[in-house]
Amino acid sequence: MDRLLRAPVALATGIWKALLYLLLLRFLRDIVALVREILAIFRRYERLRDDRRGQRSGCPPRCGRVPPDIYRRADPCIYSQRYLLEQGLAVTWDNPDIQLFENGNPVSSSSLEADTEYEIRATIWNNSTKAPAVGLGVEFFFHDFGIGPQPIAIGSDTVTLPVKGAPGHPTTATALWRTPKEEGHYCLKVQLHWPDDANPKNNLGQENTNVAAAQSPAVFRFPVRNADTVRRVLRLIADAYEIPAPIDCREKPKKSSSDRRHPELAVPPLYQPYTEQPPDWAWARSRHGRAAHPIPQGWRVEIAPDTLDLAADETRQVEVTVTPPDDWQGRQAINVNALMGEDLHGGVTLYVTRP
Repeated sequence: MDRLLRAPVALATGIWKALLYLLLLRFLRDIVALVREILAIFRRYERLRDDRRGQRSGCPPRCGRVPPDIYRRADPCIYSQRYLLEQGLAVTWDNPDIQLFENGNPVSSSSLEADTEYEIRATIWNNSTKAPAVGLGVEFFFHDFGIGPQPIAIGSDTVTLPVKGAPGHPTTATALWRTPKEEGHYCLKVQLHWPDDANPKNNLGQENTNVAAAQSPAVFRFPVRNADTVRRVLRLIADAYEIPAPIDCREKPKKSSSDRRHPELAVPPLYQPYTEQPPDWAWARSRHGRAAHPIPQGWRVEIAPDTLDLAADETRQVEVTVTPPDDWQGRQAINVNALMGEDLHGGVTLYVTRP
């Protein structure tokens, strides 16, 4: 009888020992996995710590790296229509930072003589109070009056841009330009080149204006070109924005106050550049927003066509008819912007005059 019982007991004991071994192996495997996970967490922490200190992964402790809270980057900039419109602001194409001179006298880009030499002066600013831009490259271009034509190089300049508020700030870049022999209206572009720019989106400024007398209505005609390699649908919209006179800095509200007064305008931008002081976009939008500068009452602006379906590299002519009130006299700016959705393709500023 004892012999008959020994076999099942031995079998049960063997099965029990096997289960214990399996449980022990499972436990040891879980312990190893836990140790590996803890080590991985520590390694991730070290990488994040090194990244915050400006060190590369695996860099020795004495590796010479400049922490990002110490390193400063210059922010050269010019009045840039595309960047400002991205922030929800209205823009003018009569660029305040681009000016033409003939024999030392300022002239308008809308009244240029053919085959005449002019000096272009571009005012360059620095939004950084800590980092200058030494050896900043500046390129100058021109193209026929209109939206989207192919630019032609004029020349370039190299300047030293001090920090914001220092002597010599802002600086001026210059280029000599002889206009083509053909009569016509021409537009200017200024492009800044800085390899370590804190905000590279505010480096392109354009000057694109025309003037017509309002004898009955004022009529402007200009080409619109699709410079992209795919079909684009452009929407042409008009406003009456002109850069207002600057206000006293002591009258400017604090950013927190602007956000409370205009909560609908305190929208964080899609692109947030590195800056040493966050801009007050709510206050800027309340003063410079497109909604604050509609076409004046009593004026009529007709754009034909106001929507363009353009193939790649296709050009179409656009006619803008501006009819002021009968008793109006003076000078009025009308800005026409070409948009792809909310993305700016280009634009012109048209001045209507009546003595």
